[in-house]
Amino acid sequence: MSENNFEVRRFGTLWYGGRLSAVECACAHSLVRQGVPLTLFSYNAIDNIPDGIEIRDAEKIVPRHMTSRFILNGSPHPGHFSDYFRYNMILRTDMTWIDLDMVALKKIQGNWKNNIVVKEEGGGINGAILYISSKNILEYLISETTLLMDKNLRWGETGPLLLDKMIRKFHEDIELSEASSFYPIDHTDIYKIFLPEFLEWCHRKTSHAETIHLFNNILTKIGLWKEIAPPRGSFFAEIIEQTGGMKFFRDQYPEDVMKNMIRNYCMSV
Repeated sequence: MSENNFEVRRFGTLWYGGRLSAVECACAHSLVRQGVPLTLFSYNAIDNIPDGIEIRDAEKIVPRHMTSRFILNGSPHPGHFSDYFRYNMILRTDMTWIDLDMVALKKIQGNWKNNIVVKEEGGGINGAILYISSKNILEYLISETTLLMDKNLRWGETGPLLLDKMIRKFHEDIELSEASSFYPIDHTDIYKIFLPEFLEWCHRKTSHAETIHLFNNILTKIGLWKEIAPPRGSFFAEIIEQTGGMKFFRDQYPEDVMKNMIRNYCMSV
């Protein structure tokens, strides 16, 4: 048997510097608790990294000055830059990319060299977790994002839209992963992980899942303060408790407060 069969899939992510919120700490900690090696790349010092996470200089992957080269609505946009960073990180390190709003429910299965390219149900390719083994395809993604530097971009042009284009071009070379394994709860339903009344529904939806994506932009729209944990009895609170991540939070939301926040959010969308 090849020595590579015993290798563990390694994960990497990017943080610009400064403190992580409790939610990001809990997500990163969940990976470590599931035995997943996680490297956090950053351009600046971070003073509250959870134990067990390796820190590396992001400058070794992409020079800092490149962070201003991806423009959305007239200003440099970190999300579009992170797309460029993740393609380069995968190519240079052979790590699997993972966003810091992804929670590990179990150890991620499969051969460490298997691609992870996931199309959301009813949506496009979501790059929150991504691994492409082909050097040729990664160089294509890097080349395409390089062509978009210093231009006013459409949302998703360096991420989901480009990854969809990649699938059409290289459809014979990439087999899509199961959405139910990595994104079992759609962005339209993600609020349910914060409400105890949906606990059993969440258990059913995630029964075969390895991760869930919290969709940080939805948390912002809800108005969630990421230093405060969701109410007791909710699915996300249960996961935090199981992985030992509750220590990162200052307190927990009362159930009635969380219900009102989510009711207001649902009325606004």
